[in-house]
Amino acid sequence: MASIAAAARKLSFEDAQARVLAAVPGLAARLVVERVSLAEALGRVLAEPLVAHQALPLFDNSAVDGYAVRAADVAAATEANPVRLSVLERVGAGSVPERTVGAGQAILVMTGAPLPAGADCVLMRERTVEGGEDVRSLTPARAGENVRPRGEDVREGDTVVAQSTVVGPGEIAALAALGHAEAAVVSRPRVAVLSTGDELRDPGEPLGPGQIYDSNSHAMRAAIVASGAEAGEVWRVRDDPKVVAGALRSLLEAHDVVLSLGGVSMGDFDPVKLALAEIPGVEWWRVAMRPGGPQAFGALDEGRVFYGLPGNPVSSSVVFDRLARPLLRAAMGIPSPDRPIVRATLSEVVRSAIGRRDFVRVRLTGEPGAWRASLTGSQSSGAVTSLARADGLGVIPEDLETALAGSTIQVILWREPA
Repeated sequence: MASIAAAARKLSFEDAQARVLAAVPGLAARLVVERVSLAEALGRVLAEPLVAHQALPLFDNSAVDGYAVRAADVAAATEANPVRLSVLERVGAGSVPERTVGAGQAILVMTGAPLPAGADCVLMRERTVEGGEDVRSLTPARAGENVRPRGEDVREGDTVVAQSTVVGPGEIAALAALGHAEAAVVSRPRVAVLSTGDELRDPGEPLGPGQIYDSNSHAMRAAIVASGAEAGEVWRVRDDPKVVAGALRSLLEAHDVVLSLGGVSMGDFDPVKLALAEIPGVEWWRVAMRPGGPQAFGALDEGRVFYGLPGNPVSSSVVFDRLARPLLRAAMGIPSPDRPIVRATLSEVVRSAIGRRDFVRVRLTGEPGAWRASLTGSQSSGAVTSLARADGLGVIPEDLETALAGSTIQVILWREPA
């Protein structure tokens, strides 16, 4: 068998990014439109625009608890010379006025109650003196005051939320207000994780000599869910090429995307490499990035995707974040699938290499427009806790061998700085 290491394709970060994103149309074609309840819609991607089939509000209604009156009747009202009005009825939200407001008359309405016919404003209750069957207005009110007119929020036929919007609490409020019990959303790519390593144990299990806890697969499952995709099966199998090959076949049949953890470095006898060697479409890459240069990628039949990520937990997390996450989000139709970027002043020197893009874990201090970026400690690809400390990834571009303290860099935000 020819050396897999020797056959690995050397790619710039931009080339790798372009090759990954070229798989978006095929993966997107696997996704369908499904209808989910509002309780299940949070974080999903709208498959169609939300168009108002009715106006909001549906009818003129009161914005306050108060008296529906005619503005002309209270135009001269003052505390010294209040205007007396007779109260015809009292109407709560959910009820309909039965009477029409005429000259010298008022109807007590609660917030949200329909505006009675004949009235053109609502006098706040606090601006009146109530007395049995009449009320005295202490101040004037202008026409339209404290009234929410029909269609003030949305007119019939308006597009309320655009297609491909990620559903948040506000979108759910709009769906519910328009009477939708369900939302039409894009199905999520189902993503499996395959991990190998005889030395790995689940958290909570006792460790034997030379064994470590499996943080990688847990972190990857969380990253998949956080991306908006669906976390499918997470398997860990022993380091046996036949076992790995069988697991890969099973996972590819049942999922849209399969991520493997480890087995993509330059050794020729790793079980993942041996298992994938005969799968058409899988390429071995050496991407000019750190961490996470060794990778494997394949856009397979029927739009399925295989992505071989490095085995070190920091490397796999960074490669997923920078390359796999945008693929998943773009396939769901999210217009801006990548993370926001800010600029920050570097607090210390960072060594890199010409021709390689470095992604360093940083913590941000300061304030927007004046951020300072500091390394989270060791930048080793095995320093798992650096992920927990980081607000984002500082980018050291390919044309820099040394990023000096005080220089300005881009930072890809993972979270809002504390």
